[in-house]
Amino acid sequence: MYSISRPLAITLIATTMVGCGLSQDLVFEVPPAPDYTELDNWAGHAEKLDITDSVFVPTPRTFGVPVFYVYPTVHFPKKGGSWNADSYAKEVRERTHYAVKMQGSAFNVAGPVYAPYYRQAAYQVYNVAPNTTTVNAYDLAYNDVRTAFEQFLVDIGPDVPFVLASHSQGTDHLERLIRNEFDKELQDRLVIAYLVGMPVLDDLPIPLCEDPLQTGCFVSWRTFHKSVEPTSNGVMVGVVNPLSWNTSSVEVPAADNPGALVFESGEVLPGLIGAQIQDGIIIADRPKFRGSWLIRTKDYHRGDINLYYMSIRGNLEARLDYLERAR
Repeated sequence: MYSISRPLAITLIATTMVGCGLSQDLVFEVPPAPDYTELDNWAGHAEKLDITDSVFVPTPRTFGVPVFYVYPTVHFPKKGGSWNADSYAKEVRERTHYAVKMQGSAFNVAGPVYAPYYRQAAYQVYNVAPNTTTVNAYDLAYNDVRTAFEQFLVDIGPDVPFVLASHSQGTDHLERLIRNEFDKELQDRLVIAYLVGMPVLDDLPIPLCEDPLQTGCFVSWRTFHKSVEPTSNGVMVGVVNPLSWNTSSVEVPAADNPGALVFESGEVLPGLIGAQIQDGIIIADRPKFRGSWLIRTKDYHRGDINLYYMSIRGNLEARLDYLERAR
């Protein structure tokens, strides 16, 4: 969505900027369906060198465990635009690449990252009360993700363990996928699901991870400035601290953060931000780096993965190493 080397500060304020003045006068039309047997419909795939293979830090080794990653909302149509993105459109794919590169690469320590282009719903679905049009737009996007996942399973073969990863709208789709499609066989193959950036109810068919080495479970978090006053309204949301990788409410200081990735140049910033669980979310001090003075929002949604980039990589590597040794 943003030009090369723009700092995360820009993306952190993007939600506020695009949420103001975006037209809801859109049309519901069905763009061409992506054919996931074709490599061109994957932003990331094991059979091609692509942006998910980006390496910003040295990786001792990978485990050969495939990752199915679903990117966040990048479709911000203007008046008269479509409620769903055209996954074949050049401009849509260009906007997709930043998120896939900066987020999807966090998980390639496991193995090849499969990232399908999909006809995602427009950002405006979050600004209106649910209605027939918004439900249809979300269903269309979900069905693409489900179809891509089915092809992913064909491509990796039976009995192969895998990882799920997502952010924002992508997390909504993977949560639904887990609820609707995960039988015991898939649950047994799942190493871990990183369902980030959306409130995920803790009644999924798979448990919430409570231990840094636990497998067959999911982790989730949303990041805010410590001054917010969240309320859960009695809803039980699954949340795991992305630095300690447990469910304790004890604060983990910024000094324990091995590194954030906020610039596309690949500069890793250790000790940038801490994390503490509070009422179903993660709270932290404002991160400070070049350009961070632009941050005026208390919602660090766009940085949920990048602010804890190295911690995610380290945790995924630790879980896979533990699983490998246990076998």
